[in-house]
Amino acid sequence: MSERRDPVLGALPERRNNSTRPAFALQRGAQQTPQARPRVRWALLVLGAVVLLGSAFGLYRWRDALGARLAPPPEQTRLMQQAAAALRANRLTSPDGRGARELYQAVLARDPDVLAAREGLVRVGTAALAQAQAAVSAHHREEARKELELARALAVPVADLQPVEEALRSGTDSDEQLAGLLATAEAAEHAGHIDDGNASALAVYQQALAAAPDNAVLLARRHALLARMLGGIDRLLAQGDTDGTQRLVDRVAGVDPVDVDLPAARARLAEAVQQRQGARSHALDAADASLQAGRIDVAVAAYREVLTKAPDDLRAHGGLRAAGEALLRNANRAAAEFDLTAAQSALEQARALAPESPNLRATELHVEQARAHAVAVQATAAAAGPKANVGSVGKVDPARIVDLLAAADHAIVRDQLVDPPGDSAFDKLRAAAAIAPADPRVVEATHRFVATALACYQREMTDNRLARGGACLDALVAIQPTNPQLPSMRQAIAARWLAVADERLGAGEIDNAQHAIGSAQRWAPDNPAIPAALARLQQARVGAKH
Repeated sequence: MSERRDPVLGALPERRNNSTRPAFALQRGAQQTPQARPRVRWALLVLGAVVLLGSAFGLYRWRDALGARLAPPPEQTRLMQQAAAALRANRLTSPDGRGARELYQAVLARDPDVLAAREGLVRVGTAALAQAQAAVSAHHREEARKELELARALAVPVADLQPVEEALRSGTDSDEQLAGLLATAEAAEHAGHIDDGNASALAVYQQALAAAPDNAVLLARRHALLARMLGGIDRLLAQGDTDGTQRLVDRVAGVDPVDVDLPAARARLAEAVQQRQGARSHALDAADASLQAGRIDVAVAAYREVLTKAPDDLRAHGGLRAAGEALLRNANRAAAEFDLTAAQSALEQARALAPESPNLRATELHVEQARAHAVAVQATAAAAGPKANVGSVGKVDPARIVDLLAAADHAIVRDQLVDPPGDSAFDKLRAAAAIAPADPRVVEATHRFVATALACYQREMTDNRLARGGACLDALVAIQPTNPQLPSMRQAIAARWLAVADERLGAGEIDNAQHAIGSAQRWAPDNPAIPAALARLQQARVGAKH
């Protein structure tokens, strides 16, 4: 047998570490890595810087809001604790503001975004529903109705309310009892007891309808009674009693919000209120015009006439204070001219109208100094003999207009438009106008005064210095009450004051908020946002008392 021989491949070539493909791969890696990596690092650094800057700006921009969320104001914390305690004590609502409902609402009046307070109101509604269920089980039907109304007012779901409502309806009085209630209501109505207590006709109808809410006869009788009540609007409006009319309309709406006669009654009331406000605004405009024309006695009488019908009218009160300030300026001018009788008379009237004016004491001192100077002059004249010219005291040389206008310009440059009394630009211009009202120099100085007042108002409003802006606006009103820009300027400064009031309420500063709302009312008493601000202020004040 021949010997087996295996095939021989021969000597294998040596493997090279720098073969073509690995070398190509390494070459590509060597070409890309040094350029790609720096770009990635720079992109990450830029992104990190942007994130840090954005975070820093966000923390600075919303630092107050974040602080308020992380650490609520002490007043808010106190009200929340009191509300929780009232809820634990089942004191769900109370007319004196100590109920859980009122306390949670006081928190929301300060900050509508407090989620815990909203959740608290939900718990109050749930507790009211539970108490209503317990009262139904104990056959305390009136108590159950009250608790059910509270739950409904707090927006408890209708599906949760229905079982209690059905339980109340299932225990309604018999037909004989309803007939008895109907007869009682009719007797009370015939006796004139419409809505004057628990035994009145309306109260009995409400009691019967609580037991049988779908009874057509009861609904018709109650509607007829409400129509009779609304018939009293004519008498109230004839007497000018719009407040009484408002209470009557609110009463009917509280009993039956969908009464068919309510829209017409509200329309008549709105028309009467608009007429009354228009008449009051017209009277106040006339009073303002009289004041600016220097007829202070006429203006004061008009302001007081308004206050007899609207004792809380802030514009009328402000008009009286403005009249007092005008009298102080008159007293200063009279003292400067040594007309001591006129100065003393104006001072006494001003003291009665503006007893808290900061300018009152300065004017008193000015009058006292003028009196002392007059006495000294008289004494000097007496010592000099009968030839002394004592008639020069108190007389004004027409050439004095030059000095007055120079003093007015000097005061305008110093922004002393209406203060200090006697030395202000307004006082100097008024004195010059009294001497020569048609003098071109006086007219030109008045134009400069108006331009300065407008610039002052715009500057102070831009810097949010509202008190100073109001002083500039006062100056413009004093010198040019018919300026066409005044209405928009009044509304603008009133809106700024309302924003301040909203901010102060959020911070719990009730007195400062009240001052801000009063300032807004002074400039624009008809601003539609004022009633809502006053309502929120009242809610916050109730919460602050407890």
